[in-house]
Amino acid sequence: PQGLLDAGRLEQLRQHNQQILHLLQTQEQPQVNADAQNRHAPFPLTDVQNAYLLGRQSSFGYGNVACHGYLELSWPSLDPQQVELAWNRLIARHDMLRAVIASEGSQRVLAEVAHYPVAVSDLRGASEEQQRQGVQQIRQAMEQKLYPTEQWPLFELRLSRGDNGDTLHFSMDSLIADWASAQLLFNELEQLLLDPQVSLPPLDISFRDYLLSERGLLEGSRYQRDRDYWLARVDELPAAPQLPKPLGGEDTATPRFRRHRAQLDEREWAALKQAASQHGLTPSIVVLAVYVSVLQRWSQTPAFSLNLTLLNRLPLHPQVERLVGDFTSVSLLQVNDPQGLVFAEQARQLGSQLFADLEHRLFSGIQVMREIGRRRGREAAAMPVVFTSAIGLAIEPPAASQRQVGHGITQTPQVTLDCQVMDDRQGLHIHWDVRQGVFPEGLIEDMLQALRAQLHRLASDPSAWQAPLHVPMPDWQRSERQAANATAAPLPDGRL
Repeated sequence: PQGLLDAGRLEQLRQHNQQILHLLQTQEQPQVNADAQNRHAPFPLTDVQNAYLLGRQSSFGYGNVACHGYLELSWPSLDPQQVELAWNRLIARHDMLRAVIASEGSQRVLAEVAHYPVAVSDLRGASEEQQRQGVQQIRQAMEQKLYPTEQWPLFELRLSRGDNGDTLHFSMDSLIADWASAQLLFNELEQLLLDPQVSLPPLDISFRDYLLSERGLLEGSRYQRDRDYWLARVDELPAAPQLPKPLGGEDTATPRFRRHRAQLDEREWAALKQAASQHGLTPSIVVLAVYVSVLQRWSQTPAFSLNLTLLNRLPLHPQVERLVGDFTSVSLLQVNDPQGLVFAEQARQLGSQLFADLEHRLFSGIQVMREIGRRRGREAAAMPVVFTSAIGLAIEPPAASQRQVGHGITQTPQVTLDCQVMDDRQGLHIHWDVRQGVFPEGLIEDMLQALRAQLHRLASDPSAWQAPLHVPMPDWQRSERQAANATAAPLPDGRL
């Protein structure tokens, strides 16, 4: 999210989940009922699904690309036949793995699909370079795809076998599953590989049932309240960050995304979380505030709107957390000029604004952007700089798991930079999925290095929290400016 790694609900929302649940329970909460008779009838797309579907068209800015994710998962050894049987069992279990999307804006679940064969590339015994090239060929074929949405399947699964282990190559259109759904699938797949006879928890409802029930909320007074909240703010919401562009103009060739990575190790991440707690802040808000400061260092204006990705699974039924589907929503976060605020206070203000927005999230960010477009034009409504947090939302694998997460990347229409952050036992993982040809060469590397440096400073220096967070100019730019300004020379004495 949007991407495979695509697609996180901020820890601020998780910590206040009980309050949100109370709001739902005391107002017009719909009841999710299983509708087996109409299970395969068409049903509407969500706002985000509609945006993904329209956004892949080349007529839209930064279009001609699907919202898609690719990931590699490795094990010491896999049985190809067991993998294929387990994956087909999941296809039968989860309706959205049999879904197709009509171009006019509806989706439906196919009652029956053909048995899905998992292609196997056996590279065992080949040279190390041949094995590397074999994996690279699979990666290039799968990592940035544009599936025809009206044709099943909207995913691909391949297996490569090597001397150092076996790897599953997984590609999926985010129209049918968000990040948390993909994690759920990986866990259930591994359960079936560990024990083919295992009984997975029952699913009495479907994504269709959930979505139609959720739409009932849009007919209540809480939706009207949320709509009024956002429409009153539309005119004051600033544009997206105005980041530098290449001197030669943007590359309009076939779109490709590239992943850039950074990490805080377990010790440093623990120190940052402890410092955040001492200042009454959540880790997600702290990382978000640092990201904002980095964007402000390079943006033409310090005030802008940031596009936040949320995994918006409302607790409308006990089985909602077991469903596969695209529960993604987006929200626009207004970022103001910090005007010398110390970092802790700047982060606190961002957190307060974010939670106020999340309390009014029934009127989605997509609807807000549509209204901006209606009032100010399509260009003003573009919000291509994204923050996606899955901090504190790790979906733990089975206890006996031996899988290792490898290469991955997401791509999203109308997005140029998606900062994805997640944590686990190894620390904090930072992924920036960037549309190529949009930014000057070296810019993303400088920005990501600055983000990493400021997180390190906050983890190690208590005084950093009580001072404005000034992101320094990159060393190479400072050296260039010093050289350009080094004009000292002897004054002419007037003689010819």
